Amino acid sequence: MNYERVPLLDKLAGAYVLGTLSPRARRRFGLLLAQSPAVQRAVAQWHDHLAPLNGSIAAVAPRPQVWQAITQRTQLTPARVSWLRRLDASLSGWLKPTLAFSLGLMLTVGLVQQAPQTLGLTPIPTKSAPSYVGLLTNAQGEPVLAATSLRRGTVLTVKLLKPLDTPPGQVAMLWALPAEGAPIAVSAVPASGKIDIALGAPSEAVFAKVSRLAVSFEANAQATTPSGPFVISGHCIKLW
Repeated sequence: MNYERVPLLDKLAGAYVLGTLSPRARRRFGLLLAQSPAVQRAVAQWHDHLAPLNGSIAAVAPRPQVWQAITQRTQLTPARVSWLRRLDASLSGWLKPTLAFSLGLMLTVGLVQQAPQTLGLTPIPTKSAPSYVGLLTNAQGEPVLAATSLRRGTVLTVKLLKPLDTPPGQVAMLWALPAEGAPIAVSAVPASGKIDIALGAPSEAVFAKVSRLAVSFEANAQATTPSGPFVISGHCIKLW
């Protein structure tokens, strides 16, 4: 199965961030996340989309019955204590070391997975991958276009959050605006939907000195200089 097909990848990335994948599917997707820039980008976008919800959801206190049920299931009853004593008495001399070895092995595996840095190993990153991110807004301050590219990637993903009202016979051109120097033409972008744009160089070379992104309407997609005002613009931010 090709997990990097855009509709399927977007659906899986959303479920991964929301935590609704089954344990098996989550483990399989986690392996893809560690290896695929496209998967990392999709997960980073879902984190960005859902981040505003963190501050809008009020904490909910569990009902007293929940704590009572937890206590009933976790506390040692006399029957359980008796069973544990009988188990301990039945363990032979050779079985106890075997059991200790097995427990030690499980603890070691858990340590490698949860805190590999304590063993000198490199942990798998769980945060969004280092990226360049731009959010372009219109004159009313409404988000219109989101652009993301991995730090050393060669693809820029552009998603229209609101349709662009592109005049007939013109194209919407995305520009990179360096802190110093002339605007740099990146690519034509659609009036709506989502597109992956192949960059002519790694994003470090394209966006390292770029402080803002903007869009103008041009007569053709080969324009090298903006001919009119920017209709939307926003900051280009480094996330690392």
